Amino acid sequence: MAESNLQPDALTLVGQLNGVAFQAGVEEGRWSVLLYAFPELVVQVIGRDFAGELAVPMTFRLVCDGFPAQPPFVEAWDPVAGSRPAAPQAHEGPPGVVDALKIWNRDNTVEYGGIYRAWQRHAAPHGEWAAKRPDEAWRRDRDITFIMEKLYGLASDQAAWLAVRAAA
Repeated sequence: MAESNLQPDALTLVGQLNGVAFQAGVEEGRWSVLLYAFPELVVQVIGRDFAGELAVPMTFRLVCDGFPAQPPFVEAWDPVAGSRPAAPQAHEGPPGVVDALKIWNRDNTVEYGGIYRAWQRHAAPHGEWAAKRPDEAWRRDRDITFIMEKLYGLASDQAAWLAVRAAA
């Protein structure tokens, strides 16, 4: 890829995707890139339960225009269908995962808002969430790996929840 021809947001993202922190997650099997066509990045995150015995893959689509000045828009993604899957119901995952992946509309519109977390583009200003949780909020000095670790946490929570139910 001719990186010198890239816009600053794309150049920044490519640099972070090729960086040590992101590549460590790839090498450790925590995530992989399924598609990169700026501004779109589709990743698969593989969460594990506490024992490391159950692996749960989850796929996400990140729209990274304006990166890193604005956080990516992040949503759960079905790469086969090329669309967002149905939100999980309460009996299909732990409360944190169900809440993060719920369907909600941004800015009093009918437009889907994405993953409901303080680091996500449209959720951050909703209810002043980013101001209330600066530890969870996106800042332009953060690396894309910050979001990848949050997605890995969601997938691992799901894996742990499923493992407990399987053992019961």
